[in-house]
Amino acid sequence: MVYAGVVLGAVFVTGLFWYGFFYRRERELLNRLLDMIGQAERGELFRKSISEEKESLLENSLKRYLDDSQLAKENQQRQKEVIQGLISDISHQTLTPVSNLKIYAELLAEETAGDSEITDTILEQVEKLDFLIQSLVKLSRMENGIIAVHPERTEVNELFERLKAEYGKRAEEKQVSLRFEKTCLRAAFDLKWTAEALGNILDNGIKYTANGGNINVCAQEYSFFVRIDVADDGIGIDEEEIPKIFSRFYRSFSVSDRPGVGIGLYLSREIVQAQKGYIKVSSKAGEGTVFSVFLPVS
Repeated sequence: MVYAGVVLGAVFVTGLFWYGFFYRRERELLNRLLDMIGQAERGELFRKSISEEKESLLENSLKRYLDDSQLAKENQQRQKEVIQGLISDISHQTLTPVSNLKIYAELLAEETAGDSEITDTILEQVEKLDFLIQSLVKLSRMENGIIAVHPERTEVNELFERLKAEYGKRAEEKQVSLRFEKTCLRAAFDLKWTAEALGNILDNGIKYTANGGNINVCAQEYSFFVRIDVADDGIGIDEEEIPKIFSRFYRSFSVSDRPGVGIGLYLSREIVQAQKGYIKVSSKAGEGTVFSVFLPVS
């Protein structure tokens, strides 16, 4: 009995020793892994040799993964810098030629007393080219994180006033009634970029609403969002086309003969989503369209 007790005691002590040994090794490995992840998060992870022992396979795998992730991040940053340079070059190099084209086209229009169909066509195409270039520049900057939105708690009425000042005259020229309902609501949005997003929607509304038509803009509050509706009684959108209208360069066959490049709504969605909002569309062909823009309350 004594001998059996001694054996059991020895087995227990030996088991306790090995338990402590492996527990300590696992804790050390876990601490090294956590330290490695922390360094990677801070951008301080440097290449160093790691033991090729069997126990270090997990450590080696994590190190390789973090190294690859760091390289991918560095490559992405370099690509962004290259794209940013290209965008700057494009916008700079095209600014002067397009401006000159507009000036000469306007001079030509003055000389022909505005009676030349050719000069009208030239002016229209120059405006289209200028809009396309500016839109592409904005898109590229937005998609590559060069432009960032900065939402702030702002009165929705301030947004309405800005849109009214910019698009009121255009609607009046087309004899479209553009009405903004006053509101005291506030939401979290970047005033400049949200005006750009809603402006693209309004521009489409004016463009595709017949003379004598109506566009109403109003806001209502929900628990977490403020909903802004832009409702027109224009040509409407076929149901099967609604999922496609936010695609880049998409234009419906029914409006292919009208001015436009198919970028505005795509840019609007990108701006709204960048502010944690979203856009919904309700429409029927021939009965008008309602674009609902949801902006966070805070």
